[in-house]
Amino acid sequence: MSNTNKGEILRLAESTSVDLLEEKKSLHDILLTCKNIAKSLHVSDGNSWIDLELNGYLVKYKTRDQLCDSLPDYRKTSWKFYDLYGNAVSLPSDILDLFGKSTVHHSIQELENSNQVVIGSQLLEKFNKFISEHGMDYASKNMRIHEAKISKNEINQVLSGAKNKAQEFLDNVIAILEIN
Repeated sequence: MSNTNKGEILRLAESTSVDLLEEKKSLHDILLTCKNIAKSLHVSDGNSWIDLELNGYLVKYKTRDQLCDSLPDYRKTSWKFYDLYGNAVSLPSDILDLFGKSTVHHSIQELENSNQVVIGSQLLEKFNKFISEHGMDYASKNMRIHEAKISKNEINQVLSGAKNKAQEFLDNVIAILEIN
């Protein structure tokens, strides 16, 4: 790679880092720029997280177990559970320990434009099965979780984690290009 290309990429990484810190651009746009920087440096393979953040994690991981095993920690948040009628459901702490962490698999753009995320029953099948098999009494064994919701505060936690990861990527690129 020529010194001119390195200089251009360095300037792009530095300006993108400033945009990220000053929140001048959406995180989605920042990640698109990070993806272009990775391609220009031929380091796309080690940065598949960028594509996952841009496209959502369900493009690669189809089941809740795969999601839980593969999601970065900042994408595991708390959620609130609701029954078919929209009533909040409180669960015992031991069940929450097993199932209380949500898998925020949505794209960054989707999260940036959301005040809350609703997880439908299709991702809660194992959860409902576990409750019916291991419930403590008749009521808990027959309870069904219809949906789970992730609040704006939890969404902001995910966005903050993705911002930190993007900043780390940009800092590494800048450090490497300044040395060479």
